[in-house]
Parts: sequence; C-alpha cells; structure tokens
Amino acid sequence: MILAANEFLRHADRSPDAVALLSSQRTWTYRELAESALHLAERLTRLTPPGSLIVLDASELSAGVLALLAAGLSRRALLPLDQSYPQARCAAVLGDARPVLALRDNGSGGGLTVDALPHTSQAPPRTGLEDVAYVLYTSGSTGDPKGVAVSHEALGARLGGLAQAPGLGAGESMLALTALSFDISLAELLLPLQVGGTVVAAPAKARMDPDLFAEVVGRHRPDVLQATPSFWRLVVAARWKGLTSSRIWCGGEALTAPLAQRLLPLAAEVWNLYGPTEATIWASAQRVIDPGDIGLGQPLPGTGLHLTPLKAHEPAEPDAETAAEERADGSIEGEILIHGAGLAEGYLDREELTADRFVRFDLPEGNRRCYRTGDLGRLHRDGRLEFLGRLDQQVKIRGHRIELGDIEAAFESHPAAREAVAVLLPGDEAAGRAAEVGLAVVLAPGRHTTARELRKWAAERIPRAWTPGRMTVMDRLPRTPAGKTDRLALRERLFAADARP
Repeated sequence: MILAANEFLRHADRSPDAVALLSSQRTWTYRELAESALHLAERLTRLTPPGSLIVLDASELSAGVLALLAAGLSRRALLPLDQSYPQARCAAVLGDARPVLALRDNGSGGGLTVDALPHTSQAPPRTGLEDVAYVLYTSGSTGDPKGVAVSHEALGARLGGLAQAPGLGAGESMLALTALSFDISLAELLLPLQVGGTVVAAPAKARMDPDLFAEVVGRHRPDVLQATPSFWRLVVAARWKGLTSSRIWCGGEALTAPLAQRLLPLAAEVWNLYGPTEATIWASAQRVIDPGDIGLGQPLPGTGLHLTPLKAHEPAEPDAETAAEERADGSIEGEILIHGAGLAEGYLDREELTADRFVRFDLPEGNRRCYRTGDLGRLHRDGRLEFLGRLDQQVKIRGHRIELGDIEAAFESHPAAREAVAVLLPGDEAAGRAAEVGLAVVLAPGRHTTARELRKWAAERIPRAWTPGRMTVMDRLPRTPAGKTDRLALRERLFAADARP
C-alpha cells in the first residue's frame, strides 16, 4: 500500500480541500484524512516492529479504517477480519496468522482502538512481512483457510492498471460496499484515493438490503458501482431503477447472459471483471455490449493470461465426437494462468502449496512466474477468452462429462427462476451412494413453481444425463461474507435435505 499511499499524499498536498470520503457520519477532506493517516502511521511505528502483521477488525468503513489503508502501514502488513464469520473460523485464521495486535473500530466514525492479542511461546507474533501490504484468507473449494500474502508492489501495480481499465479518473467517485475481508473492497477504498477521487461509504447493511443500497446510490450518485453477480441479482429482483450515469463492475462469480441483459439498461456501462485473490483484486476486464458475448476481456495493464493444455487435468480423454468438435471450431481449452506484477507472494507457511500453484512456465513473452487458477477457459480463434468454470466443477458422472455452468444456465432461463447453482455431490461407496449433481434454484419475487416443473423445463434444454439427482427450491442461497455463493454450505444442505424428486 506504500505506492498507493504516496499517490494519496500527493493529492492531499495538491487539493487538500477536495472530498476524500463521504460517509453517513460526515464528510472528510483529503487534508483531514491525510493528517489522520500520518498520525496512525506514527502510532503503528511506536507500537510494532517493521514487518508486523496487524488485524483490522471492523464491520463498517470509517475514516479510521480508510486512514489505516491510506497510511501504507509503514511497512506493516494488514489482515482484515470479517466479524460475520463464525467464531471458529476467526479463531482458526488468527491462530494461523499470528498477528501482533488488532485495530478495531471504536464506533465513533473516525477512531481505532488498539488491542493486544494473546500468544504462546510456541507461536510467536508474526513479523518479517516488510514487503507485504495485506494478507487475506481464502478457502476455495476445500474449506481450509489459507493466507494469501500480497506485496505493496503488486497492489500498487494493480491499482495503476485499474485506473486505466475499466478506469477511474480524478474527481470521480466509487461506492465502497464490499466487506473488508474480500479483496475487491481495496479497489473501492484505495483506487479513488490514488486518482484523486472520492470514496462513498455505504452502510454494511446495504450489502443485504437492496432498498438501502438504492437509497445510498440515489443520494450520492457514485460513478462506479462494484459488486458480485449474486448481489446484482438481489438488486435487480428488488426492481432497482438503476443509475444511468454510473458504470457497473461485476465480478467474483460468473456473469450470466440473463443477468447481463437485465443490468445493461440500468447503467451507462457494464463491465465483467475476472481475477482470484492470488492475482490481487482483478486480472482482466471486458465491457459487456452483447449479453450473448461475455468473456474475460483483456488482461489489465502489466498482466498476462494464458492457457495450459486441458488434457493435463482430465482423468480421461474426451470421446471422439467431442474431440472432432473441438478441432472443427479451432478453440483451445485449458487451465487459465495469470502472470505479471499483480501476482501474490504466495501462501503464509504453505511452501508446498505455494510451489504447486505459483509455477514458472515458458510463454511467448518468455519464462514467467504464473498462478495456476484452477479455472477452465476456452480460447477462441478470434482471440476471445471465455470462462468455463472451475476445473473441480468439470465433472464426470457415469461416463458423461457434465458442465455445471450449463445446467445452471438452463434452469436460470425459466421465467420463475432468479438464480440457480449446481454442485457436485461426491459418492460414498460405503454408504452405497453414487456421485450426482445437486441443484438449488431461487425463485424471483412473486413467482411460484415446483422442482418437478423446473425439471420438465430443463429436460428440453440439457441432456438427460445432466439432470440433477437432488434438487431444491430455496428462498435464498447461503452466502459467504464476501457475497459469493457458499458452495460448501449448499452441498451440506443438499446432502441433509430430502431433495430428490
């Protein structure tokens, strides 16, 4: 964050009275926020050695939180902690991370309190992270939290790239809506300060309340609104009228054609963004013009995307018919690799995992350190890169290769459906249970249908072998604090429920 902090301080020096932060409590100028940031940096220097890991425990964005980020942490690393996570997960994260101290929002809208954290002699507080800007814990599909360490250099490079594409300019504003434990929040908080813009702070409740979201957006009219597809579905279902002067950034999950179709009339621009935590916020962006053509777009400046051969990841070769189709259209499928200045350093204390996921490859640009995303992509003849889902969601059941994304799209096309999520339910030989696909469908407000009717609809659109073995209609999907679908929780729910037809 040091590079971002330098840009912020330059803007504070040139335009001290410009608005840096708009919140429900008050308005903060660049001068006021810079003074708070420098004071906090001095305080941290007195309290902790360089390279210390510091917990940020706050549910709401405040001037103190923003000052902490803008201060660049004086060679300290930040660990955002989400208070909505279960206590056991928070304990597991803190035990693995071993932070030196915690900074907590004191509720005044501007200050942070300092709390010491207990440690054992076997696990001393973590230091030695002078080059690390922040650490974020991610579980992926395993449910096992692992800390992703992102350097000051990677963060600075990514913010510089985002300022160019999708783009944010001096004097523009961006809504800060996302929980601090989700890395896209850093774009909302730091990108406006880097370019001389304004952060518009939304209350935490707005993440689940589309009416409150609409009220905040209508009052402040931010230039950029960023959220996950799950959140945008919630907003669209609540009949949000849109803000046609704004630009929507959508990422964190796959953007579907039906959702894109509904978002396009609501804003001046709609952008599909792609990138895992290990690639620092986002790695590529595409402006969506045609809902039927949603790809990953172009890599952000300083970033590259490539594919590895698909057959290296498949347990069996595709059948001859599939292979012929792939040769005929000229496309190539494989795991998406990301390289460039935005890559994370790796995982805390996970040398083996780091070595497995961050690998050097010989690419057209030369030998590069790449992150193996675990995402499946298709490169078309015309250069378009299409996201096909997770490699661990490319499943084979009874000899059939099943695309979970295609199953979801078929059910989402039903007029009564708002969202559909398919998951693989592994088999258990001891229990006599075969592997199968589970599906949850959320209905649009005021719409009614049954699982049987939805199956009949999908039977005309997907192969019989793809039909979900377990299916349920739900009021809402389980979510992570980042707003994504909690697929682990959904899998457990489908296992526990009698969700068969």
